[in-house]
Amino acid sequence: MNLYDILACPICKTGVELVDSHLSCIECKREYPIVNGVPIMMLDWNETDVQHERELIVRDEYNPWIERMIMQSLTDNQVVVDAGSGNMLLDDPCVIRMDVKLTPHVDVVGDLHAFPFKSSSVDFVFALAVFEHLRQPFIAAEEIYRALKPGGYVYAECNFVYAYHGYPHHYFNASIQGLQQLFAQFKELRVGVAPYQMPSFTLENVLGTYQAFFKASNLTELMFVWMLNSLLQFPLRHYDSKFTSDTAFRIAAGDYFMGSKQPNGNDTIIPPVIIDIYSRVPELQTRYPDPVNLVSPDNLMTWAKTEGTELYPDIAKYFSELQPFIKYTNPARSSERKIQYRPDILHPDSQQHIGGGDGDAHPLIKVFCMLFEKLIAKIKTEGLLGFIKRTLIYLRRDK
Repeated sequence: MNLYDILACPICKTGVELVDSHLSCIECKREYPIVNGVPIMMLDWNETDVQHERELIVRDEYNPWIERMIMQSLTDNQVVVDAGSGNMLLDDPCVIRMDVKLTPHVDVVGDLHAFPFKSSSVDFVFALAVFEHLRQPFIAAEEIYRALKPGGYVYAECNFVYAYHGYPHHYFNASIQGLQQLFAQFKELRVGVAPYQMPSFTLENVLGTYQAFFKASNLTELMFVWMLNSLLQFPLRHYDSKFTSDTAFRIAAGDYFMGSKQPNGNDTIIPPVIIDIYSRVPELQTRYPDPVNLVSPDNLMTWAKTEGTELYPDIAKYFSELQPFIKYTNPARSSERKIQYRPDILHPDSQQHIGGGDGDAHPLIKVFCMLFEKLIAKIKTEGLLGFIKRTLIYLRRDK
C-alpha cells in the first residue's frame, strides 16, 4: 500500500485514482492536481492564499514526547499522519506529512476540516499547535475520528495562555477541559501540560509579545520596558518545578489530549498475535495493566518488538511476514524507517525542559550584572557627560 491507496476525496470521502497527472475521485469525479509529486487534496486551493506569519523553520526531528513514543511503538504496516507538519524534514515511509501549505517537506496538501483520507484507514493522527488555527475545531476532531481505525490514536496540542499568532489565522485557544470537549468521542488516555508548554513559556511569550509592541515615549515608559526585559532575563524555566500538574494547567502556554477511538469499548490496533499472548501471560498483564496505552517508552508494543520477538516465535513470525505501508508512490524511494532509529526517550513524567542559566549564580545577581554591563556600554558609547545630559533631558520630558 502507498499514499494513493488511502487518500479520499475530501468532499465525498470516496477513494481516488491516478488519471494522467492528477487524482480523480472514483465517485464524484472531482479532480485534484499533483504539484511537484504532492497531491493537492483541497478544492480551489491557491498557494498564495496561505501565508505563515514568518518563514517556516525546517525541522529534522520530532520532540521526544508522546507523539514520537507512539510512532516508534507502531509496526511498519501502520499509518501515521502528521497533520500540520509544516517544514518537517524527517521523512519516514509510514509518516504522512500533511499541511495546508505546499512546502518541500510535505507529502499531501490537505485540511483537517475535510481530512483527505478514507474512513478507518489511519492508525495514528497527531496535530501539534494546529487546533488554535482551525475555524471549526469540532469538525476537525470528528474528521480525525472518522479516518482513524477502531483502536487508533489521536494526540493533539493546543495553545491556552498564549499570544495571537497567525497561520494564517488564530481562532481558538483551549483549556484542558476544552480539549476534552473537542475529543469527547474518544477514550481519554492522557491529558496535561507538556514540558514545553509550562507556565514559563506563557510568561516568555506574553511578556515578550507585549514588550515587542510597546513603544516607549518617555523615561517612565522606558523604565517599564527595562523592568519587563529584566524579568525576561530570569531563568524562568527553572521555576516550572514550582508547579504541579494540578496547578500548571491554569496558566500553561498550551495543553494536550491523547485518546483512542473506541466504538466498541475494547478496540485496538495492536496485532492480534500480541494481544493473544498478552491475554495468556499474567506477568505481561501485571507489567502492562492497560495494554493499549502506548504513552510510556516501556509498553506492550516495544516489549513485543524486543523481548517478545525473542521469546515467542509467533510474534517473530508476524514481524517478519508483515507487508509494510510505504507512502511513496515512487518504488525507487528508500523504505528505511528513520523514525525507529531516534534516541531513547525518557518517560513523559521524567522529562524536564529547563533552558538558559549559567552556573549557580542567583537570578538577581545575573540581572544586575546584565544591567550594569549595559550601563557601562552606554557610557562608553556616549561618554559620561553625554550620558548625564541625555538622562536629564529624559527627566525633564517626563515632567
